[in-house]
Amino acid sequence: MPTPLPNSAAMDALVEELLTKDVYIVDYLPRTVPQNSGGQYFDVEYHLLNSPRYTALKDKFSSVIFKLMCYYRVCIPWDGGWVDQPNPELIDHIIAEIMDCHSGTLTCLFPDELALLVFDWDCLNLSIYHPSAEMQQLLAPIAASEGLFFRAAET
Repeated sequence: MPTPLPNSAAMDALVEELLTKDVYIVDYLPRTVPQNSGGQYFDVEYHLLNSPRYTALKDKFSSVIFKLMCYYRVCIPWDGGWVDQPNPELIDHIIAEIMDCHSGTLTCLFPDELALLVFDWDCLNLSIYHPSAEMQQLLAPIAASEGLFFRAAET
C-alpha cells in the first residue's frame, strides 16, 4: 500500500530542495552542442518542438516516464494537489496538453528515492535531479531503448 502523501506544502518544499541537487538529463543529443559548432541546433530544436514531429519526441519522453513508473513510486502535482501513483492515461494527457499548448511543466517526484524528473515543453531533454546510483544505472538503458542519451548535465 502506498505511503500517504504529506501536505502539498511539504511536497512542494521537497521539490524545491531537489531542484538544488545534482542534475542528469535524458537528452535527444549525446552531448551539449557548442555555441560555435556551425550547426543548426536552434532550427532543429524549433522544428522538433513545433512541427508534427513533436509527437514522436513526446512519445519517447512519455515512455521514459512510464518505464520509470514500473520501478519506482511516482507522485505528480495536479489540479491543486498531489496525485500518488497517477495512472498512465493522466501522464499521457498532461504531456499532450503541455505539448499542444506549447507551455507547461510536468514534475514527477519519486518520493521513496528522493529524486525528481522534470519535463518542460520547450526542451529536448528530461531533467532528473538527485537520481540514486541505482536509478542512474536504470536510466541509461531506458534512455537508449527510446533512442535517447542519459548523461550528467553540463553546467
